[in-house]
Amino acid sequence: MSELAQLELFPDEPPPREAVLAAQRRLQAVYDDLAERYRLPPARVLVTMRRSTGGVIQYGPPHVIRVSGHMSFEDMSETLLHETAHAICYKRFGANEGHSQRFWRIAWDLGVTRRSAPETDRLQAVRLANARYTYRCVGCASEWTRRRPFGRARLCAACEGKGRPSRLILVRRPKRSAARRG
Repeated sequence: MSELAQLELFPDEPPPREAVLAAQRRLQAVYDDLAERYRLPPARVLVTMRRSTGGVIQYGPPHVIRVSGHMSFEDMSETLLHETAHAICYKRFGANEGHSQRFWRIAWDLGVTRRSAPETDRLQAVRLANARYTYRCVGCASEWTRRRPFGRARLCAACEGKGRPSRLILVRRPKRSAARRG
């Protein structure tokens, strides 16, 4: 009888548990200071190795903020500020504020400097594992992978930003199984 074994998709070694807990305590202290300053409700800040990048807030009470442990502490701190901006918006404007202009004003006031989560090795591995479609820019030859196909023609953002719009072409799609062709 053969033994079943769990295959690890991402075999990289996680950081020591004590390092994760220390980062979590530091981030919790930052949130607690901001909560006092902005009169926010309490929140539990968790550093998790299950998220590939970035963070997420689950509105409470109490709020729960999850931050990826696959980032540097600097990136974790900025992600916490981003999620705290969501908590402030939730208190002032309700749950549907999202990434509005008001949200970004608050985020920038808190010290957030980037508009997207950092690219981590873990995120790249997840994207490659999930990628089914690959697109290539005919102008600069950059490639993008996606789990789902674009619904219509797309332009390369990098080329368009430089004033020379260029189309993305599909260079790889999933193979259809023999059972589905039949």
